[in-house]
Amino acid sequence: MSDPNIADEPEETRTERHASWAELFFDLVVVAGVAALAHVLGSGPDLAALGLYALLFLTFWLTWTTFMLYGNVAAGKTRITRLLIGMFGLGVMVASVPGVAHSVLGHDGDVRPLTVFAIAYIATRIYGSKSWSKGEVLLDFPVVQASAGLLPWIVSIWVEGQGRLLLWAVGIGLDLLLILAVSGDRILKRIQSRFTDLRPGSDVPVVHGVSVDPAHFSERLGLFVIIVLGESVVQVIGAAADAHYDVGLLATGMASFVLLAGMFGLSVVFGYAGLPHLRAGRIPARAALGLHCLVTGVVATVAVSLSSAVKHGSDPLSDQGRWLLCGAIAAYFALGVVTGVASHSSDLQRTTSRIITGIAVPLLLALLATDAGGRTLVVCMALVVLAHLWFERRLAPVRARVA
Repeated sequence: MSDPNIADEPEETRTERHASWAELFFDLVVVAGVAALAHVLGSGPDLAALGLYALLFLTFWLTWTTFMLYGNVAAGKTRITRLLIGMFGLGVMVASVPGVAHSVLGHDGDVRPLTVFAIAYIATRIYGSKSWSKGEVLLDFPVVQASAGLLPWIVSIWVEGQGRLLLWAVGIGLDLLLILAVSGDRILKRIQSRFTDLRPGSDVPVVHGVSVDPAHFSERLGLFVIIVLGESVVQVIGAAADAHYDVGLLATGMASFVLLAGMFGLSVVFGYAGLPHLRAGRIPARAALGLHCLVTGVVATVAVSLSSAVKHGSDPLSDQGRWLLCGAIAAYFALGVVTGVASHSSDLQRTTSRIITGIAVPLLLALLATDAGGRTLVVCMALVVLAHLWFERRLAPVRARVA
């Protein structure tokens, strides 16, 4: 059976270059950081824990994006040493996560993990931003070459208390704002005009824009989602290993595996670049990266929720735990609705059914199923995912006109 998701992909992108072993090794280290975030939500998914989780997740994702795009543009000229140094910086960040979570959420007063995490993040991002050759401007995602968002992080090293986390949030928010507001083409024109105005009639330094390789770009995004899903399975297995063995545990574990495998099917088999319901060549690279950030964050959250459900067994989840599980599944399908509409791969019937079954049903369960056990909720969520897979297999792909 031919892949329905590459039917609209230009012929020149089908001669793909694949991710190197060094890039795959780098991805594994980043996903280890995402897995470490389970320490943040493990103590209880309240608003403070969710905020810290989102903040730390974005630091890992922005760092990964910086080096991922470097490898994409540099291609065969990618320096393995640069990736290894980036991996070491990420390793320091990963090792600091439990201490950061304990310091912030446990209020133990030890600020050393926060300082180590901040310094490692600053150094790794700055080092990654210098990866491009002189005169190159990344048109698709220029924020990875900018350091403005790191200024609040640098100041935070000398700030104590909640002000430190506030500065971290400001720095991440500034990066996200630059992602939305700054155009690589505009930066390129501004730099070129500045050199021309300063030295009229003389030799102007060569400044040119570079773009991502579409095939390699989509592969890296998809592989990252696959690795996060695999790490989610590992977390469920780890939780099951510490639980009491019975038929109920087997049912919860099987439902959890089916749910994660179903998300793999929706994101990879019936999706593109790891994004559910996306089709090749239908949205810009910047939009794909933004959606990728949200999808991977949601998948990692689902993993934490499933681990908690395995531990609770037939006992009802806490209100926060129930909303975290059902809300994460609803968010995943909401992102699928967005990608489907944005890439013109979803008609009115598909969009309506996805909203009702994928978003409304999980949210209603979160609101009304207050006495339902964690095991029951996981089975219900797995059935929702399986229903979506069944519909995807039966319905013919929507064809859209692509320039």
